[in-house]
Amino acid sequence: MPGRELAEKVSGLYGEIYYSDLGPFDPLAYVSALYEVASSFSADIAVFPCTGKGRVLAGLFSAKNSRSTATDVYRVESKKNSLVVRRLVYGGKAEASLELNLPATLCLLQGSYAEAEANLASRINKVSKQNQSCRVEFIPKKVEGIEPDKAEVVVVGGRGIRTKEDLKMIIELAGILKGAWSVTRPLAVDEGWSETWIGITGLTVSPKLYIGIGVSGQPHHMMGARSSKIVVAINSDRNAPIFEECDYGIVGDLYVVVPEMIKRLKNVK
Repeated sequence: MPGRELAEKVSGLYGEIYYSDLGPFDPLAYVSALYEVASSFSADIAVFPCTGKGRVLAGLFSAKNSRSTATDVYRVESKKNSLVVRRLVYGGKAEASLELNLPATLCLLQGSYAEAEANLASRINKVSKQNQSCRVEFIPKKVEGIEPDKAEVVVVGGRGIRTKEDLKMIIELAGILKGAWSVTRPLAVDEGWSETWIGITGLTVSPKLYIGIGVSGQPHHMMGARSSKIVVAINSDRNAPIFEECDYGIVGDLYVVVPEMIKRLKNVK
């Protein structure tokens, strides 16, 4: 989404909004633009999204400013000259409390707080493009189809998927729903079936509809999908943790349920 368009979309949530059309994600150029804006303020706290790109920018920004930094943060309490933050550790299986001296940089987990009401008078400003003399070449990653973190529908395959070949029905279902597909971390990291995954160490998504197929629903995965508007789960294990997280659940064999879903959706279309 172009910078100006995004700035107008969040208008009303912030008093001052700065944007810059820097093109494909180049961390050095992006953090240079951020630093230009931050240097005109004396803010004690800088907040970044807890995503892959957000963590990269937060690290570069903190190093440039010599700030205290914490990632995977979901709660923040203010003290006189410091912050007490709660963050997830060990892949979301535990949590820790940290006290950070100000100024500080935080990577906040999406969905940690309710959406604010748009009731501020915003002023939109454009940041000039930053030149990076040390940059020789930057080749952005090629993305096929809709990116999961930008899709309104996300279909995710978990360990219940037996083979890589079986991912085709996940991809087909996502295509019928005009959405994106992804997997859980074990299928991406351990099996190598995908370059990205949904979870606290991967992508954070907030679609209108999330469908977890063969997904157990462990905390480190669900933290990446918890802000989805509607969560649907399909799992043969009725005791799977995802049934505590979902709005609608189907206890059944995904190899029976998913083909039937595809068949009926095709008939509807």
